[in-house]
Amino acid sequence: MSLDTEVLVVGGGPVGLTLGIDLSHRGRSSIVLETRKDATQHPKATLLGARSMEIYRRWGLTDAIFDAALPADINYWIIFCTRLAGHELARFASPSINEVRDRPEGSEEKWRELQWSPYGKTQIGQQALEPILIDAARAAPHTDLRHGQRHLSFEDRGDHVVSTVEDVDTGATHEITSRYLVGCDGGGSRVRKALGIPFGGRGPWRSNVSLYFRAPDFLETHGKGVGNLYFVFAPDAFGVFTGINGRDLWNYQLYFLDPAKETREIDAEAVLHRAVGKPFEFELLQVTHWQHHQSVAHRWRDGNVFLAGDAAHLFAPTGGVGMNTGIGDACDLSWKLDAVLAGWGGDALLGSYEAERRPVAWRNSQRSMTNSDTIDFVMGQVTNHIEDATPGGEAARARLTENVRWMARQFNSAGAHIGHRYAASPITVPDGSIEPPDDFARVVQSTWPGSRAPHVWLSKGVSTLDWYGASHVLVVLDEGCGSDAKAMLSALRTAEVPCTLQSCDHAEVRAAYETPMVLVRPDGHVAWRGADKPDDLTAWVARLTGHAATV
Repeated sequence: MSLDTEVLVVGGGPVGLTLGIDLSHRGRSSIVLETRKDATQHPKATLLGARSMEIYRRWGLTDAIFDAALPADINYWIIFCTRLAGHELARFASPSINEVRDRPEGSEEKWRELQWSPYGKTQIGQQALEPILIDAARAAPHTDLRHGQRHLSFEDRGDHVVSTVEDVDTGATHEITSRYLVGCDGGGSRVRKALGIPFGGRGPWRSNVSLYFRAPDFLETHGKGVGNLYFVFAPDAFGVFTGINGRDLWNYQLYFLDPAKETREIDAEAVLHRAVGKPFEFELLQVTHWQHHQSVAHRWRDGNVFLAGDAAHLFAPTGGVGMNTGIGDACDLSWKLDAVLAGWGGDALLGSYEAERRPVAWRNSQRSMTNSDTIDFVMGQVTNHIEDATPGGEAARARLTENVRWMARQFNSAGAHIGHRYAASPITVPDGSIEPPDDFARVVQSTWPGSRAPHVWLSKGVSTLDWYGASHVLVVLDEGCGSDAKAMLSALRTAEVPCTLQSCDHAEVRAAYETPMVLVRPDGHVAWRGADKPDDLTAWVARLTGHAATV
C-alpha cells in the first residue's frame, strides 16, 4: 500500500495550518486541504494568547505576527461606554507589543502576566494571521498546502485512510491515501458528521451578527482613542467593536439578549450608527451570522481519524480562547503522530490526545460561557435613563460602572491561556503532590506533571521555553543526579525516544522547576519530575511512550 502522504489535514485555517507546519518541522509529510482559494477575508478570531505565541516562537513567526497586529506602541485598551461616542464608563489596559517585546525596566512588575511568558495578548485578526501561516506552510518542506480543494468523504481501512477530494473549480475528483486523517474543518465539520460524533455541552444559545467595515475617520468619530475592544451598553445597542488594525478596519459584534431574536434581517447602517451614537461614513465589507456556543465533541478520535479545533469544540468569543485552544490541539497531536509514525510511540499515545485536550476544551468553553453570561448580566442592569444628563442618569452610570469593573476581571486571563495542565493524562507520571491552583487570572508556574514547563529568562531574549519543541528534554538542575540522568537517557534512547540533556545551574530555574530533574515532552509539557530515577525504568518508558497504562 502506497501513501500519498502520512497525514491528511482537512481545513486550512489557523489550526490546520499549525498542524501541517508542526508536522513538517518533525519531518512528517502532510497535505492540507482548504476549500477556499486564499486566506479568509474576515477577521473572525482576533486574539493570540501567550501560549500560541510561544508555539509560533519555535518557528520564528512572532515578529511577522507583531508587524501585522495592532500598532506596537499602543496599550491594548478595553473600553466600556454607553455608546461609543457617548459616556465612557471604564477602561482597562494590557501591555503594548513594544512593552512585551522590549521589557523596559519595571514592565514585569507593572504587568504581572509578563512574568509568566515571553508574550502577553496579541491582537491580530484571522485575516492577517492566516497569510503568515500560509507563507510558513508553503515554505515548510514536508507540507503540501492545497487551496480550492473540497474534502468529500473518507474510508478508514485499518492501516490507512482513503479520501475523496473535489477540485472546486473543475468538479473533478481524485483520491488521497494517508496514514491518518485530521478534521480541522470547522464547527460544521463534515469529518465529525461522517463519524457520527455529536457535540455535548450547552450548545448554541444565541444568534449574533458581525459587521466588518472600513472607516478611515472612525477614531475621530468616536474620540475614545485606539483600543482593541470597545463594549457598548445602551438600551437599544449591545455589542462590542474590535480594532482590527488600529486605523481603518473595524468589526462590530451585535449581541441580542433575547435568544429567539433573528439576526438575518438587520439594517447595518442603523445598527452601527446606533452603537456609535451618531452617523459616520463607512464601507461595509462583510456580514457574518454566527452563534454563541459551549459545545465539545463527545469523541476526538475514531480509528485513524482525529478532530481538532472548531471541529472538536465551539466557544463563545468572550475570552479569546477558541482559536488558541485549537492551536494547542494541533501542538499536542503533532508530536504524537510523529512518535507513532517513527515507531517508538504506542497507540495509547494517540489515545492520550483526547484524554489531554478534551478536558482543556471543556474547561475553556465553560469559562467563555461564564464570561458571556456575566456580560449579559451587566447588560441587563442597563436602564432607559443610562444616558440622561440628570442626577438620575449619573447615578445609573455609576451603578453600571461598578458592575463593569466587577465583570472586567475576566479580562485578566493569562491563566486561561497557559495555566491548563493534563491532570489525568495516561502518558505523564504523577508524583503524588498536590495540584497547583487552576486560576484563570494568574499563572502558578510549576513542573507538576502535565503542566506547561515554566518560563524563566536565561538571558536577554532567551527563555527556558527555547529548550523545547524538537524532542523530549531531560532538565537536570543538580550535578549529583548525573548517574541517574544517564540511566534515564539510556532507557529512553534504547526505546528510540529522541531525547536530549539540558543541564542548568541558574538559581531562578532551580526555583521554578522545583525538583532536581524534570522531563519535558516535545510539546513543552512536563512528563515526569523527581530527585531520583524511577525504580522501574522499563515501566516508566512504557508509560511515557504510550505502551502501558500505569507505572
